[in-house]
Amino acid sequence: MRVDIYTLQFAVTYGLMRDFAVRGVVPVSYASRASKDGSESYVGLRDMRIGFKWRMYNQPFPGGSFQGGAFWDISLPTAQMRDEQFLTGKHISLGMESVGLTTGLTWGYSTERHYFWWDVATQFYTEGQGRIHGPVILLHPAYAARIFALTDYRDFDLILLIEADLEMSDRRWLGRRKPGERDSYKVHASFGVQMNITNYVEIKFGYEYPVYQFYFYRTFSHDGEAKFSFNYLF
Repeated sequence: MRVDIYTLQFAVTYGLMRDFAVRGVVPVSYASRASKDGSESYVGLRDMRIGFKWRMYNQPFPGGSFQGGAFWDISLPTAQMRDEQFLTGKHISLGMESVGLTTGLTWGYSTERHYFWWDVATQFYTEGQGRIHGPVILLHPAYAARIFALTDYRDFDLILLIEADLEMSDRRWLGRRKPGERDSYKVHASFGVQMNITNYVEIKFGYEYPVYQFYFYRTFSHDGEAKFSFNYLF
C-alpha cells in the first residue's frame, strides 16, 4: 500500500507587541492511496493551528544577536474523522478529532554569515475517538549559512539550511489497552535553500529525509517530505 499526501498551507503571523507574536495556520490536503485492493483519494481540511511566540531574551550586537523565547502551538480538531483506521480505512481520514498542544523553548544565535538555533518541545493530545496519543518529545537543531555578505538590506540574499528533527513518542493508548512501552523513535535530516528578495519576499524550499525510524507497531514507512514556501512581509 502506498499513500501520498499533498498539503497547501496558508499562514499569517502578526506581532501583537515587540516581543510577542500570534500565528494562524489553515492546511488543506489531498491524499491518495493505492493498493492491490484498489485506490482511494480525498481532499479535506487538516487540523487548523493557532500559535504564540514570546521572545523573552534579546541581546543584539553588531552583525547579529542572541535570542531566546518560548512558543505554544495549538491544533484544533477541524479535520473530519471519516474512518477510525485513518489512512488505511475504507475512507481516508486526515485527523482524529482531538486537540493537540506543542510547547517548548527556542534559542538562536546569529552573525553576519552564520545562524544557529535550537528548539526543545513536547506535544500532548486530548482523547479522540477513544484514542489517546502519549506525550512526544521533539528536538530541532538547525544551522544556516549566508552564501555572500550583504552590503544593503535590499540585496538578494541566498542562504543554505541544514536542519534535523529528533522525535521520541511515548506509548499509545486505545481504550485501556497498551500496545507497547514506546510508540516510535525518529531522526530526520533536511536540506534547503532560502532566498530573501528586497527584505520583503522570502522563498524557501527543501527536502526532509528520514535518517532513522523505529516503530513499536506496524505502520507506514516515511519516505520523506518535500516542502516549498513563499512568505511576504507587510
